[in-house]
Parts: sequence; C-alpha cells; structure tokens
Amino acid sequence: MNLTVIIKLILRKFKIIPSFCKICGRDVNDFIAPDDLWDEIKDDIRYGNVLCYDCFCELVKSKGCLGVFKLEGIE
Repeated sequence: MNLTVIIKLILRKFKIIPSFCKICGRDVNDFIAPDDLWDEIKDDIRYGNVLCYDCFCELVKSKGCLGVFKLEGIE
C-alpha cells in the first residue's frame, strides 16, 4: 500500500480532508465511469471506492477491458 494512502486514511479520522485515490493517494477530480467497467474493478479497490482517473485506467487495463483513454497533459 502507498504511504500517502496510509497517512490520509489516518488523517481522515481526525479532520476533514478532500477525497483521495485509495490506490495512489492523490487528490481526485470527479469523472464518470461506465457502470459495467466499474463493476469489473470495484472488488480490487481497498479502503473505499474512490480512484483517480489514472488508477482507474490501470485497473481497467489490467482486467483486459479496452476503450478507455488515458488523460495526459498537453505541453
């Protein structure tokens, strides 16, 4: 487990913190995931059902589902 996730799981017991990815610990922005894809991966998420888009894509990719595009910054 990522150290950032552990720290944020502890902190949320004592103060309100923004939603964070339960795999990498990064603060998350909302995105819409199709229900069928979410159902494929939800059992692989520990400590709650919040993921960043990158971790969502990695889990979907690991399950062999195609058609999800990775968001990347433009330089």
